[in-house]
Amino acid sequence: MGLPPAGLAWRATGLLAMVLFAFAAVGTAIDRVAAVRPLWAVAVPPMLAENAWRSQASLALQRGDSTAAMAAATQAVARGPVEPGSPDLLGSALLLANQPEAAAQAFRVAGRMGWRRAATQVYWMKQALHEGDWPAATRRLDALLRQTPTLAGNAATLQPFETSVGGRAALAARLSTQPPWVEPYVKLVDSLPAPQLDARAVVLRSAAAAGHLLGCRSTGPIVTALIERGLPAEADAVWRAHCPAAAGGLLGNGAFADVDLPARNSPFAWWAPPVGEVSVWADRGDPSGQAQVAVTSSASFPREAVNRMVYLPAGHYRLSWQAVAEDGRASDRIDAVIACQPADGEPLPKALESRRGRAVAEVSWTGVCLAPWLNFRIRPGTGQIRFGSVRLEQLH
Repeated sequence: MGLPPAGLAWRATGLLAMVLFAFAAVGTAIDRVAAVRPLWAVAVPPMLAENAWRSQASLALQRGDSTAAMAAATQAVARGPVEPGSPDLLGSALLLANQPEAAAQAFRVAGRMGWRRAATQVYWMKQALHEGDWPAATRRLDALLRQTPTLAGNAATLQPFETSVGGRAALAARLSTQPPWVEPYVKLVDSLPAPQLDARAVVLRSAAAAGHLLGCRSTGPIVTALIERGLPAEADAVWRAHCPAAAGGLLGNGAFADVDLPARNSPFAWWAPPVGEVSVWADRGDPSGQAQVAVTSSASFPREAVNRMVYLPAGHYRLSWQAVAEDGRASDRIDAVIACQPADGEPLPKALESRRGRAVAEVSWTGVCLAPWLNFRIRPGTGQIRFGSVRLEQLH
């Protein structure tokens, strides 16, 4: 028995509603997928194509097609006027089409909708740079780096700031707020040209002078990079500025208050090379209360105990250190070597002050390299040696 006409109409209406709902659901789903997979944009029904138009605009911008980018971005704005990504894309398309006034209007709208659009931040950052407004430009840069911290290693992004006195001052002030991109700013430095790397070192020294210290270990990457680029004086200045233990004297940290025993963090940090016959450990049990290390060796010939790089211009110096055996007497088992390579060089002639346990060596350094290695070796013998209180003084 067939359905009456009214029943057929009801079923047809219900079926049509189901089809339309499915069409809308699938279209919306594809539209959302198109936001992250731009090639799906062509499958989105036009009436549901908000994300798809943005995706098409992005693809057109990547191709350098300003006409297609403007058309797609205009459609995206019409369908999603409250979505900041739409005027952001339109502004980028207008810039590509060499329509700066219209682009400014689009970016002005995008800027009022939030700070998470990279193109909008870049646009207003460049405008602030053009006007010489360093605080405003640095705020925009800060927003960019918070979204993508790895941009701290991009030379072009930071170049306008780091190569200008005003920009460096603004960056140092921003670093004092401890933004989340401080670590990549110090670490991602390998791609920077030497002049910009030097400028970044100035920023870091300014931040330290204002009281924002990163610590001895955090500055290791940029200190190493500065040395590798032939800037040892700048490297030494950054390390001393941010490492309180290294602040005093020509050597800094002669008492081993901060020593990298398992792995080297910075060339200027004391380090104990992994030598099988030699054991080195931090010793805080000295009656004088000074930090030092304890060393033992089972080798039948002199072996490295600790070493570090030191910034040492040409000149005459006095190097001294304290080495005491287990019985409290001065020990001559510790020798000092200064050479351009850590494994090179002969021990410096030394005089031993038996009463105080101090060894003294005169150094005439020609400046053959400005950042030689100071290497302390231990001679064969029994028992442990307490070693520390290293000093380097320039003789006039």
